[in-house]
Amino acid sequence: MKRVIIAGMGPGSKSCITEEVKAAIDNAEIIIGSKRLIEEYPDKKTFYAVTADNIISIIEHEEAQEYVVLMSGDTGFYSGTRKLADALEGKYEYRILPGISSVIYFAARIGKPWENAAFVSVHGKKQSYIPVVLQNEMTYFLTQGNVSQICKQLQSVGLSKAHVWIGENLSYENEKISSGEVSEFTEYESAGLTVMAVYNDYSHTFTITGIPDSYFIRSDVPMTKREIRAGVISRMAVRKNSCVYDIGAGTGSVSVELALHAPYGTVYAVERTEEGCSLIARNAEKFGLNNIEIIHGNAADVIDDLPVPDEVFIGGSGGESEYIFDSILRKNPNVHVVATAVTLETLQDMISLMEKNNMSVLDIVQIAVTQIKKTGRYHMMSANNPVFIIEGRRMQWVV
Repeated sequence: MKRVIIAGMGPGSKSCITEEVKAAIDNAEIIIGSKRLIEEYPDKKTFYAVTADNIISIIEHEEAQEYVVLMSGDTGFYSGTRKLADALEGKYEYRILPGISSVIYFAARIGKPWENAAFVSVHGKKQSYIPVVLQNEMTYFLTQGNVSQICKQLQSVGLSKAHVWIGENLSYENEKISSGEVSEFTEYESAGLTVMAVYNDYSHTFTITGIPDSYFIRSDVPMTKREIRAGVISRMAVRKNSCVYDIGAGTGSVSVELALHAPYGTVYAVERTEEGCSLIARNAEKFGLNNIEIIHGNAADVIDDLPVPDEVFIGGSGGESEYIFDSILRKNPNVHVVATAVTLETLQDMISLMEKNNMSVLDIVQIAVTQIKKTGRYHMMSANNPVFIIEGRRMQWVV
């Protein structure tokens, strides 16, 4: 059986390659990898390929028995190793050899620990990184030379004084490490592949559940208030990679908090008014979120074209509740639904629709918020309309 070694090549310089990987390369009949990696071995038979399908195709058509596939950095850190290993499984014998990732190398060079840090890749990936920085004291970035863009966004959310380190051409002779405040790098031109670290001393002050209403851009479009939002989000219990619908998204306040809780997922904010869609876009931009997809239209007209949801929040149905339930349950019979109601009629409709569709009503709660407002030298109580929160899903019992 043909044997394949997937080898981590470290941050770049040959001096950072492990002895085990060097030995594997010496013994290889064929080396496969990116142009930058394979050009270091002119005396070996090499093939340029980076996708799992192309690599498998080469192995299938060559007669050699020993192959080494080169992966930049470490094989377990933002690497193509997992897809390749899945493709090799059951077909060929394979081993995975680790390497020194550029982030770990960089952390050592700047003398900062990484065991409690967050990691973000904006190298060919779509990821909302602002929430990650806001919630973590130390964040390491793999960037594609877009340091200035990242720093501009960090500055826009009040992190102009946060400290940053920037590492370019790591492990090579022309290695360059710069540091300073975020505001100093908003016009910085960095190398193509760059590692960046951000230290946020105020991470403990940022919450992603029950964000103050004043943080959102608003108009006359209805907005789910802070206390109600906190009750909704706690019941939604979205996962980091959830696909979520926010139906009747309004200003996008719920969409924003859902997206913060699901940084690797997608929130589909369904809103029928143009003004609401504009506000959602502005609030998503303000919080640095690119995992909110704005869907303009009535829910009944657009919901069938959306991906399968894990969780659905219904903040406003526009009289289309029955169709919404039919559609989401066709897509996912076990979908988790949370809805709000301000009238007894809407509450009854939601309960009836859940029961009609064999869903268990897990929770019904009424939240009545009264705030203190100052009038002259007096403090008066000002009550908001009470809101019902209804939670339901089909339950699967294991016997």
